[in-house]
Amino acid sequence: EEQNECVEPHKKARPRFKFSMVNIPIGATLIFTPSNLEVRVAGDDTIEYQERIYKLSPFTGTFMPESKRNTSGAYQGAKYFTYQGKLLDDLRSEIETPNPINSTIQK
Repeated sequence: EEQNECVEPHKKARPRFKFSMVNIPIGATLIFTPSNLEVRVAGDDTIEYQERIYKLSPFTGTFMPESKRNTSGAYQGAKYFTYQGKLLDDLRSEIETPNPINSTIQK
């Protein structure tokens, strides 16, 4: 059972994505990559598309093309949007892991 305690921190869910985490300003343009839709950042965790406000994951579930849908219908929104050509999830990972070389050596 002690082994489980060591594993737990790695399984811990990350906090919800916020644009401030990756220094994306309100008003910035993002691309929803599955269908190349352009959306605008409306708040720290919301986007605007066709004058409606959405959170990333519900938008992804709503606008994901049929051919690219998964069976659960649940999506991590940050994996489907880019800012200046980079996936939001990748931008977040870069910030959360400031020096990936050191962290691999330590493992």
